[in-house]
Amino acid sequence: MVRSDFVIKDKVVSLFSSDKPDAPLILFNSFNSDGAQIIKLLSEMNAPSFNFLNIRVHNWNHSLSPWYCPSLYKSEPPFDGGADEYLSIIENEVIPECLKSIKGTPSYLAISGYSLAGLFALYAICRSNLFSRAASMSGSLWFPDFVDFFRTNPPERKTEKIYLSLGDKESSVRNRYLKTVKEKTLELYEELKEQGKACIFESNPGNHFFETDIRCAKGIAWILND
Repeated sequence: MVRSDFVIKDKVVSLFSSDKPDAPLILFNSFNSDGAQIIKLLSEMNAPSFNFLNIRVHNWNHSLSPWYCPSLYKSEPPFDGGADEYLSIIENEVIPECLKSIKGTPSYLAISGYSLAGLFALYAICRSNLFSRAASMSGSLWFPDFVDFFRTNPPERKTEKIYLSLGDKESSVRNRYLKTVKEKTLELYEELKEQGKACIFESNPGNHFFETDIRCAKGIAWILND
């Protein structure tokens, strides 16, 4: 793969381009990673050829939240609903620029992410027809009213595959929002099945911060495999 690093609209982007023409494009929103470790793990898993677009999201709670939610902790900012603005930048600025550096035309575009970026991936497929596959690893599906939103605003296009995962200890917390994450994730999983979507829910060992790169690689590998 050929790596290119650049900045688009103040977003630090790392594009790993496949040698194979028309390989799918996987977008991954990350907190502070360039995506290289996930790509290494995917290679070890013998994943099919793909292009990988990693975006470092610095204003995490703003850019990835669909609407307002109070902060989880006093030391953190609130979630103030910048997802639509950020999604517009992805659609109109980031993706068009990256497509210039990819061989051929991607067979499909997929969106993925961990934690709040996993929530954003699911929000994006409801708000945009750009992505046909999504992977939400340990997604923040505790986010107030999100499952109801997903139920009443299903994906705009026929979504081919959706991956969900969660650590088996992630709901064992005191926070009134976070402790609902397992219940909400399983509720959304059941909704996906009712919608007739090709989907899977995978339970991983550990809390929210355990083996995050491995969890991400497993989810992306699943949506890559036909």
